[in-house]
Amino acid sequence: MCEHETTEVRGLHWGGQPDFHVSVSNFGPIESGAVDLRPLTVLVGPSNTGKTYFAVLVYALRRIMGGFRRLPVIDHERRPFFSLDFNLPGEYTFNKEEDIQDFRAKLDAEGRQFTFSDFPINLQDTAWITIGDPYSLGEFIGDELERCFDLESYSDLVRLPASTKMEISLKVSETKQELWKYALCVTDSGLSTGGKIEDIVLLPKGWSAEELGIRRELQQFQQLLEDSLREDAWITSPFLLDSFEKHLASAAGWYGETHYLPAARSGIMQSHRVIASSLVARTTRVGMERFPELPTFSGVMSDFMQKLILLDEDRSSKGSVANAADALERETLAGQIRSNRSMAGGYPEFVYRPRETEEDIRLTRASSMVSELAPVVLFLRGAISPGDMLIIEEPEAHLHPAAQTQMARTLARLVRAGVKVIVTTHSDWLLMEIANLMREGELEEISEKHESVQAESSALLPSEVGVWLFRENDGSSGSTIEEIPFDRSEGIEPEEYEGVAEALYNRSAALQNQFQELAGAAAREQE
Repeated sequence: MCEHETTEVRGLHWGGQPDFHVSVSNFGPIESGAVDLRPLTVLVGPSNTGKTYFAVLVYALRRIMGGFRRLPVIDHERRPFFSLDFNLPGEYTFNKEEDIQDFRAKLDAEGRQFTFSDFPINLQDTAWITIGDPYSLGEFIGDELERCFDLESYSDLVRLPASTKMEISLKVSETKQELWKYALCVTDSGLSTGGKIEDIVLLPKGWSAEELGIRRELQQFQQLLEDSLREDAWITSPFLLDSFEKHLASAAGWYGETHYLPAARSGIMQSHRVIASSLVARTTRVGMERFPELPTFSGVMSDFMQKLILLDEDRSSKGSVANAADALERETLAGQIRSNRSMAGGYPEFVYRPRETEEDIRLTRASSMVSELAPVVLFLRGAISPGDMLIIEEPEAHLHPAAQTQMARTLARLVRAGVKVIVTTHSDWLLMEIANLMREGELEEISEKHESVQAESSALLPSEVGVWLFRENDGSSGSTIEEIPFDRSEGIEPEEYEGVAEALYNRSAALQNQFQELAGAAAREQE
């Protein structure tokens, strides 16, 4: 178990999400680097430098932890059934009446500051074991990385396994104050982990359940504590710690689900019915016998397809998230993306209806732009809510430059709606429009006398955007990551873009000069 360090109390700003810092070394194509995740995080750079690797890593971490947590706990709902807490020693069964009553009394004392050290000792131990025991959070992260990357072993992610090690580090902070940190290291000898937890303020001094909007959630958690006193109760410390955080998080909107739209989404949208029907046929025993060696999808791909199949049109998003979908259809698609459920099995068929027509067009007959944007619209309508994270690979794919700038505004609208967004991109047009939206945000902030940018706006504040360059190094050393700072004059374009533009201009000028020289020579010959 990790040693319990005496640490300074760290305060929290209620209602905001914590800041999340992810650093890696020797991870896939990445030699080393770190990213501070912002409301809009943009990953740029040449191909094969690790942008997708990093995006998938963030996806895996959020799935295991149920978002970005203020406490280092594992999302109980993500655990496979066979790995639940059945084999934990007796001290992890949280049913000691004295501890429970003391815990309940602290939560009942409104206005009293409640910190990590106010938890019963076995709950504190659970958090420390989560980050200190490699068979706890570390093992779950390893399993999820194998699933998401479709690997036999997470050690396959080590870029240079013969000579070095892979490291993944997380640091969670609030208003530049560290809350907890975690490090995972993979070497030839296996997996090791470690970390530190500050004395986090979970309920601030002077808090009120009514003002914070957590009355119902606290009552539900208190009922869970009462249920744990029953003789037949099996409520473990990991489950209780996870439940405590989730009850507060659901009220404060600290975090939500994570959605990944892979680069191959356009092809999947055109062939998903064939893929799904084939997979269903193979799920029978006879089907399995006919195909003993089944090919597999990566976790991000299978999650994407599963969400498409299970999209709940009745759950349609409302408010700003739905407005972003409406604007994307209106400004870019010039039509609607619709989902028609078949009578046999209820499997969805996605179609495109152009504006001012009553005819539905299958995506196989629609343009590649429509197939590319269809899952974005569908997810915004039927899956994404404020507090969620959306990761999109190359949102500019198959889009005209004008549509790429409109996509930038869609991303900004999602940020305004409270959705965290991560994109990988090669698009100069997308970056230029994001820079314009940041300039617009600065102007709006000044015009509103330094108040926050309005929720209905598509403007962005520079503090809400992080652009990270995955720089390709010479030789085989791998890529490194560095932030591209926003410059009001220059924007957020990588230097290499300017180099490409300059090289194209110089080549064009040289060819024009050759034409002029040839024309001049021909004219002299005719004289």
